[in-house]
Amino acid sequence: MRKAAVLLGIFALVMIAGCGQQEQETEVQAPEQETAPEITIINGLEAWNIYAILIDPSDSPWGEDKLGEDEILSPGESFTLEVTEGSWDIMVTDEDLDTYTLLQVEIGPEGYVWNVTLEDIDTGWEEEEFGEQLILETGDGTAPVVITNNLGDWDIYFIYVDPSDSQRGEDCLGIEILGQDDEITVWVDPGIYDLRAEDEDSDSYTLWGVEVDTDGYYWSVTLEDID
Repeated sequence: MRKAAVLLGIFALVMIAGCGQQEQETEVQAPEQETAPEITIINGLEAWNIYAILIDPSDSPWGEDKLGEDEILSPGESFTLEVTEGSWDIMVTDEDLDTYTLLQVEIGPEGYVWNVTLEDIDTGWEEEEFGEQLILETGDGTAPVVITNNLGDWDIYFIYVDPSDSQRGEDCLGIEILGQDDEITVWVDPGIYDLRAEDEDSDSYTLWGVEVDTDGYYWSVTLEDID
């Protein structure tokens, strides 16, 4: 009897050990899921609410309001949007229709957080309206490069004025759009420049090696200038 009891005890231990081993072998850890980068907007505008948030790829025109038509971002609140890695433009509009814009923000795996403050308000260009014509002015040079939209039914979304010996810089229009007969003056230092306009269909119009002297340069963009 004692021998039989010992054998039964050994058998029970073997079964218990076997079950533990089997459970250990079947345990599989779930793979880590990759998360998309996020852009987070924090309202740091003190007493002003944010009424609209635009977040769009830098090579595309502005799209729809990501905040939502009936939504408001109060001071201290935040808004987060999942995006893909790449270059993005961000524009925030407050309750007074003042805008705050970041262009060509490079978004990596870690994402991007922007605490919007009153110091971020858009400046650096002046705007006047003569009837239905929009006149824009930017830059701090001494020679004017004046570009007028004469494309008929096509709006101009991007304007670039860059020295011919350098790479393309920032879009001079920023948040603005040039409609028919609208005009922008870019003040630059005298020199040789490449001028480029892009319309709403992403068609481009380029002048290479333009000599800009103290009298400036005037370009009325027409369909004949298309690249």
